[in-house]
Formats: sequence, C-alpha cells, structure tokens
Amino acid sequence: MRRTALAPALFAAATLLTACAWTPTADSTPTTAAARAPTITADADGHSAGDGHDHDEATEHYHGPNVTWDANAEARVKDTAAKAMVLFGRPAVEEKTWFKDLEPMLAAEYKENARYIDPARVPFSTVTDGPAISREAQNPMTVTAAFDTNAGPWTMMLHRTGQDDPWLVTSISPVSAP
Repeated sequence: MRRTALAPALFAAATLLTACAWTPTADSTPTTAAARAPTITADADGHSAGDGHDHDEATEHYHGPNVTWDANAEARVKDTAAKAMVLFGRPAVEEKTWFKDLEPMLAAEYKENARYIDPARVPFSTVTDGPAISREAQNPMTVTAAFDTNAGPWTMMLHRTGQDDPWLVTSISPVSAP
C-alpha cells in the first residue's frame, strides 16, 4: 500500500520541480538552473539510484521474518491444531476453565472473541478426524486445519509470526453447508 501511494507523489513532485526550474524563453533554451537540475528516477519504494539501496529486482525481498515451510512446521501446526480443537469441543466444562485451558493457544485478536463463547453451546464433543492442513503455496505463516467432529466438519485458522514462534489459533468455525 505504501508503494502505491508513494510513486504518484514522487512523480508529481518531480514534475513540479521540473516545471519550476525550466521556463521557456524566446529561443526555448533551458535556463542554467534547469540545465543543472538532476533527473530523479525513483522505484516503487521511493528509493533512487545512488541512495545506498539495492534496486535489482532479482534481489528484492520481503521486509518481514524469514519463514519457511518444512516438516517441523507442519508437525508443530498439526499438534497445536489438534490440541486446540479437543480443548474447544468440551461443552460440559465450566466456562472459566474452558477459556483458561484454551487461551495460551489463541492469537490476541481471537482471544477477545473466544472469551465470550459459551462452551455449553459448542455442538461437538468429539473430534473424529483431522487435522487436515492446507495452505497457500507461498505462505508459510498461515494455515487452515480441517476437522470432522461428531457434529460435522469444522475449520480452524492458525498463524505464526516467525519461524520459531508458536502457531496460534485465529478462528474456529463450523463449515457451512453449500
């Protein structure tokens, strides 16, 4: 989003500077200030040649953590998902205990929602299959875990912020019939 907003602003600024520096005269020759004005070409990040940034597209990189998908990541996310789903599907457990047990596996934004879930209203008590993990090919940080329960299919979203950071649950919901 920053790239999209910055490029037009830089273009407008360069155009304005060029217009101010070059004033046509009777013989249409540029003024001495315009002749000395440098041409600035900026990339999408607002960086220009000679600013100390590498601008080779082949070496452009994401400015986030270096996270990869491997067998360890898959084993960890499956373990977290399975534990969280079992803890979620306990309708007979008292509300405070239910939340306290589940809370360490929840992402901050989902904790607020889960705090108000009445476990007695969770319609399943047994996970019959899963988790089956799916993810986007280029995203090693977010996955969907699918489960079958004694009340039908459910899904869970999990996310991590770094390679060694824990997988945290961002949502748990029943699968709607098509």
